Amino acid sequence: MSTQALQHSSSLQLASFVRLNEGIKGVVLIAFQINIMALNAILLSHRAGEVALGFGVISKELRTLSVELTRLMQALSTDAYLAVNLISDQLRRERRQQLLQTTQTQLQRPSAALDAIVAERKTLFLARAQQVREVRLRLLDQLEEARKLCQFGTAISRSAKIEAAYGREYGRALAEVSQEFDQKIQTILPSIETLCAGMQRL
Repeated sequence: MSTQALQHSSSLQLASFVRLNEGIKGVVLIAFQINIMALNAILLSHRAGEVALGFGVISKELRTLSVELTRLMQALSTDAYLAVNLISDQLRRERRQQLLQTTQTQLQRPSAALDAIVAERKTLFLARAQQVREVRLRLLDQLEEARKLCQFGTAISRSAKIEAAYGREYGRALAEVSQEFDQKIQTILPSIETLCAGMQRL
């Protein structure tokens, strides 16, 4: 692959990781909203008493899910930031490598010292490319874990709807909360899927 092609590939990767970081911020915001909603739902279920015991348990599960999702997103953000730094450094190295190779071809006589520098830079470049691949694979694993967590969240939010039906005079309020849970979870899933697809294309 030519240096220009490598630079183009690295630029595309950089843009993908920047988009990933933006997507993560959106998911963290929704996870925070679910956490607040879950706390309110726990308080509501306490007020409702025995008729909302099941709803209270489910609300606690959703709160745990939101905390775990936030933790996952923070780990993702750390790795995405690392990838951005690695690729930015890679782009700088590619430009230097291009200059060295241009100099190498313009020399009248071969230079052993320059050949050694070019070879060393190429080795460093390949090592950095491997680091980027490792971070990308780690990101894919974390995104898959987040996707499974959201699917579990969908199941829990549906259970909340069922439990809300037993809430008697609190039934309407519980049903509204369970509907909001479901909407928030349904908002996260497409975001996670989009982030996964973006990483898989790299």
